[in-house]
Amino acid sequence: MRTLPALAAAAAVVFFAASSCSRSGEDDRAFEWMNELPPGAVVHLRDGSGDITIRRASGQMAQVTGNRHWRHGRSSDIKFAVNQQGNDYYVCAMWRGSGRCAASGYRGANSSSFLTMFSLFHRRTDAAADFVAELPANVVVDARTTNGSVDIDGVQSGVTAHTVNGTIRAANVAGPLAISSTNGNVDVSASAVGENDPIRLTATNGNVTAELPSTLQGAFDLSTVNGSVTSDLDIPLNGRSRAGRHLEGQIGASSRVVRLHTVNGNVMLSTATKSGSTAQ
Repeated sequence: MRTLPALAAAAAVVFFAASSCSRSGEDDRAFEWMNELPPGAVVHLRDGSGDITIRRASGQMAQVTGNRHWRHGRSSDIKFAVNQQGNDYYVCAMWRGSGRCAASGYRGANSSSFLTMFSLFHRRTDAAADFVAELPANVVVDARTTNGSVDIDGVQSGVTAHTVNGTIRAANVAGPLAISSTNGNVDVSASAVGENDPIRLTATNGNVTAELPSTLQGAFDLSTVNGSVTSDLDIPLNGRSRAGRHLEGQIGASSRVVRLHTVNGNVMLSTATKSGSTAQ
C-alpha cells in the first residue's frame, strides 16, 4: 500500500509530465489549401478561436493558410479540415469536439463535455488558429470565428461575417452584406451595391460605422439603445424615429433593407462617391 508521500510524489510526476508537454509555441503555415474556384462559389471559413484575414486574389486561384499558436497547449490540439459540397467550400479549424466541418454542426473550440469536467486527466487548451486567405473577388465569403477579429478587403460578391468577441472590418466590399459582432466594433466601406443587395450591420456591445455610396436607396433603419445615431444621408423620418437614437425612413423606390443597429454603442453612416460604384 502506498503512503501519502508516495502518492503525492506520483501526482507531482503526472503534473510535471503534463506541464512539460504543453509549452508555448507557434506553428506558422501549419495548413495550406489551394483551389481554382468558379465565379459565384461560396467559401465558408470556420474558426473557434483566432483571427480571419481575407484579401483579394489576382485571379481565380484561392489560397488559405492556417497558423496555430498556443501558450498552454499543443500544436496537435488543432487540426484543419476542408469539405466541398457542390460550389460551397468549407475550411475549418477543428478542436476536440468541434463537430463537423459542414453547413451545420460546427462547434468551434468549445470542446469540454459534462463528463470530461470531472476527469483528473482532462486538459484544457488555449491553442488558437488564424486564417489568412486570398480569394477571388467574384466568390462569396462567409467568415465566422468566436474569439477573434475578421478583416476583409476587396470581396465583391457578398460578405457574411460574424464574431462573438472581436472587431470586424470590411473594406472595398460589394454585394449583399450581413456582418455582426457581439462584443466589438463593425466598420464597413462598400465600393458598390447592387439594386437589391441588402445591408445588415449589427453589434451588441460596439460601434457600427458604415461608408456607403451617396446614391444609395432603400428602407433605412439606423438605431441604438445606449448611444447616438448620425447619418450623412438625408433620411425622411417616419413616426417611429427617435431623435438621436433612431432614424427610420425610405429613400427612393428600392425595397432593399439597410439596417445598422447596436445596443451599446454609436451608429455612424457616412457617404462617399466612388468611381465605378453603382447604387440604386
